[in-house]
Amino acid sequence: MSRAEYISENVYVVLVYPKYQGNIGAVARSMWNSGLKHLIIVGNKPEDEAFARSMGGRFILENAEIVDDFSCIVPKFNIIAATSSTASNDEKHFRRLPLTPEKFWDEMAGENGKIALVFGREDDGLRNAEIEKCNYFINIPGNPEYPVYNLSHAVAIILYVMFTRFNPPENIEVAAIVPEHEDLMIRDIIQIMGMTSYPQHKIRNTELLIRRLIARSHMSDREYFRMMGVIRRVKDSLSKVVKDESDH
Repeated sequence: MSRAEYISENVYVVLVYPKYQGNIGAVARSMWNSGLKHLIIVGNKPEDEAFARSMGGRFILENAEIVDDFSCIVPKFNIIAATSSTASNDEKHFRRLPLTPEKFWDEMAGENGKIALVFGREDDGLRNAEIEKCNYFINIPGNPEYPVYNLSHAVAIILYVMFTRFNPPENIEVAAIVPEHEDLMIRDIIQIMGMTSYPQHKIRNTELLIRRLIARSHMSDREYFRMMGVIRRVKDSLSKVVKDESDH
């Protein structure tokens, strides 16, 4: 599989409740400039103005997937990258620890799963609940006094960096971990935390942190099965300890 074919088949743009039809059309045009063809729109449909602005990307709008809820598309992707003008360098706020577009695409160099680039509303971006469903966070640097980019411009910048820097393997042979396996691993880890009296109020944030670590590790299916063997042994050993304590 060539570089261009890989990008075209595996990189998706997701627009969450876009307000302006002109932006929707301009996004489709930028996507086709970059060789992308898969567009998902949450909560809106392309209309005449969008088609007029799309130019050569018209077919992208004609084939766009329209959904009512962002959550329903999450299981389809290995990498889900939120984009926002609001970022944090404080590790306590790891939901918004940013990567520049350059750093993000450098990290994707060895990735071989499906990637969703998620862009929020023009007026107030993505909600925290939506960002929590993502395992990467992209922030485009800008003037600190006005760092907010127009939606279509933000898409164009990130896709330009993708086109110039993203270099997936020419021959993709290693299968990436599927979302269902990630969920099973997280479930077992959470069960282990429960067995060790891990504070209940910290489990949700810890789950989000582990999901991001798994995403960044580019774990293969083979690595997953080996790790699950270790996790299951720990879980079984703890179960025996808990049982022995309850018997006494």
